[in-house]
Amino acid sequence: MKVIGLCGKLGSGKDTFADYLVRKHGFVKITMSDIIIKEMESQGIKDIDRIKIQDFSREMKEKYGKDIWAKACIEYARKNQIRRVVISGIRDSAELEFFRTLGNDFVLVCVKADKETRFKRVKQRKSLKDVEIFADFIRQELREAKLFDLYDACEELADYVVDNNQSIIELYARAEELLKNLNWQI
Repeated sequence: MKVIGLCGKLGSGKDTFADYLVRKHGFVKITMSDIIIKEMESQGIKDIDRIKIQDFSREMKEKYGKDIWAKACIEYARKNQIRRVVISGIRDSAELEFFRTLGNDFVLVCVKADKETRFKRVKQRKSLKDVEIFADFIRQELREAKLFDLYDACEELADYVVDNNQSIIELYARAEELLKNLNWQI
């Protein structure tokens, strides 16, 4: 199994990057928040929003270890015999440490974009997890930086950094460059 892990700030383009790999190269996308939401739903939790996801995730990490969601992602991929996986939303160093145990079969990619570009994208995607006011966006970012130790450090810890301040075509070109550089034979 080959794993591309994606980190980056809110609205940086992690999921757009992942979706391209799925569409063009046969990867299967696993989003950390989707794994958490499924567990919340299985426990009967309703009206799920970003803060509830973060609080639930933190509680589970305190109970079962900070790498619980990383392990859940890999367990899911192995159970379903997925050969190429892209995991979006790696935010904690414990998660990264677990993924690094995969050796050369794992690479961490940081997708980055400036704050104004990211806010514009967040507003356009109209997700229930997102906000519409810039001041709220800044507060959301500050909360994420406090909760997740990779939020501000992912660029320096990543194996590859992808600048996503340009067009979507440029982002796709960066994805192609990454795959060429990895030269993974699957």
